[in-house]
Amino acid sequence: ELLFRLLLQTGIKKSETGRLKREDIDRSNPHMPTIIIKHQAKNVYKERRIDIDSEFLKLLDLYYQQYAPKETVFNCTTRNLEYILTEVGERAGVPFKLSFEVMGWTSAVRDYLNDTDDEIIREKLGLSKTSWYETGDKIRRIAERLTEQEHG
Repeated sequence: ELLFRLLLQTGIKKSETGRLKREDIDRSNPHMPTIIIKHQAKNVYKERRIDIDSEFLKLLDLYYQQYAPKETVFNCTTRNLEYILTEVGERAGVPFKLSFEVMGWTSAVRDYLNDTDDEIIREKLGLSKTSWYETGDKIRRIAERLTEQEHG
C-alpha cells in the first residue's frame, strides 16, 4: 500500500523510488510533508520537492515499524518493487499490469484533472520543458478522454 500511494501521489520513477532515503521525507510541516528527490548528473546537483498528503505519514510510520528500514525507505531492489507493484494490481483486480510508468501517468492525469498547473506537473515528473511539450499533450488527451467517458 505504501508503494502504491507513494507513486499515485508523486509519480516518481523506479530509480528515484529505489534511492529514496528516510531523510528525503521532510516532516517539518506535518500538514504538508514533502518528498525530496535528489539527482546528480554531470557534476550538477538538482533536487525537486513534491508535496504529499499528511495521511501518507501515518502509513509510512506503520511501514517503518513493520520493516525497520535502515537507510533507504525500501529494503529491496527496484526489481522487487516492480513485483510488489504488479502483485498490488493483481490483488486489486486491475485489468492490466501496474508498473512505475503506469503509476507516473496516472499521477499526472489525476493532477491535471484536479486543475494542477502544467508547470507543477512537469516539475513533479522531473521533465525538461522540451520533454513536457509532448508528454503534457498526451496527458491532456488522456484526461479529455476520461472526462468524455464520464459524461458521455
